[in-house]
Amino acid sequence: MKSTLLLLVSATIALGWFGPNVRVDHKKWTPWDCLWPAITLGPGAPPSQPVYVVFEADTAIFVRADVMFQKSTDAGRTWLPADVLVRCGCPGAFDPDITTDSDGNIYVVFGEYDPDSVPDHRFCCMKSTDGGATWSPPSRVDDGERGITGRVRIASDPAGNLLCAWNESRAGSFHIWSSTSTDRGATWSQSVRVDDDTTDEDCFLPDVFVQPGSNHYLVVAEVIGSGCYLYRSTDMGHTYQPGVRLDTRGCAFGPHVVADAQHVVCDYTGDRGLEARTLYTEPDTWGVPHVVGPAYQSGKLAISADGSVHTVRQAGPPGGGPYYAYYDFSSDHGVSWSNPEPANDDTNAEAYDVDIAVNSDGHAFIVWRNLESGGLWFATNNPAAIAEQPPQQRIGVQPLATVIRSVLFLQEAASHRPQAPSCLLDISGREVMDLNPGANDMSALAPGVYFVRPGSSAVSRQPSAVTKVVVAR
Repeated sequence: MKSTLLLLVSATIALGWFGPNVRVDHKKWTPWDCLWPAITLGPGAPPSQPVYVVFEADTAIFVRADVMFQKSTDAGRTWLPADVLVRCGCPGAFDPDITTDSDGNIYVVFGEYDPDSVPDHRFCCMKSTDGGATWSPPSRVDDGERGITGRVRIASDPAGNLLCAWNESRAGSFHIWSSTSTDRGATWSQSVRVDDDTTDEDCFLPDVFVQPGSNHYLVVAEVIGSGCYLYRSTDMGHTYQPGVRLDTRGCAFGPHVVADAQHVVCDYTGDRGLEARTLYTEPDTWGVPHVVGPAYQSGKLAISADGSVHTVRQAGPPGGGPYYAYYDFSSDHGVSWSNPEPANDDTNAEAYDVDIAVNSDGHAFIVWRNLESGGLWFATNNPAAIAEQPPQQRIGVQPLATVIRSVLFLQEAASHRPQAPSCLLDISGREVMDLNPGANDMSALAPGVYFVRPGSSAVSRQPSAVTKVVVAR
């Protein structure tokens, strides 16, 4: 079978390749940590769409946790010089989510702990009408009188109505509840129970989306010990249909959902890694689950205007090692998936709490928590943003190379100074073969991501630049 190699050289950027990572937050001192980033795009044409990130800024010892906001108006190349405080924790505001509407309003929801109130756990929504510079007072989303709360997620429909879903234990066990707002987040409806579980198992980790065309409100959630389920509302969240199980093989967790007018695509982490399953609507027909790839966490989903589905997952390289943020996409509504592409540059620091957004052109915007630094980092495969990276963030000059079928052609460096041999590294940084000027046979390599490291000059102390290579079959 023919083997294909794709090479990123010089300034040529192909869809799927990610540019240099950029730090988002400014919490660069201890004991602060940044957790649970969520990312979305504002309305507009792709070149001018603002990128918004919200996150929890936490102390190492729980004294206070705030909800913070960041934005970029140049596709993630630069960010605000200071983080914007959305909600002071007093003492704890946690696990935020973010969305926008067609008018450009930004909505942030989060859980909040307040020992002076009854109940002491609640969910709130705050709105910004000026691009995140100022924020409204919080409006209460849930109406629970007691119990412990968990994650909350938010989505908007084409008319600007809002849907929130969360898990809480007001009924004894944890269940999924939802509420809607028809006045741009000012007030919220009576809470409605979403799941129909009758086993008293706990339900966790909801995700939400509004299907274009039908305006169906979609909620997915995990039922402990049972699997992952999709719940649909055809009446704007007043009632929900019985849940449909997504997984078909044992336990699953961490579901997510996106949709276009004819498809609902869900994913979850099961015993085969990250799996995706598609509901073909009108009439409803479920496809079989398809494996995306190994996954430890997440599988966050986004969908572009052409119906392509994009995901970012946290997974380790083959054979073990640190967890990276891997990007995959599907152009056939979740049936087949691209080869994975790591978004993070730092192969010594693990990437956690990953999230993804895409613009209408299908370019991905990914954010994650760097476990080593505690900060938030961003990467994109948007060619315009990558081409405009600041000088200090640019990758060094790449060796000239061309690829034909399974052979990598590597030219000699322009300088005639003594040069050490070039080599090829796998994703873990292990050297897998030496490279010589001219033809290099790559047919024996397994599919995956590799890096060309040019030999260093004997008279230069500068580090060698690297070039990404994808081997696909």
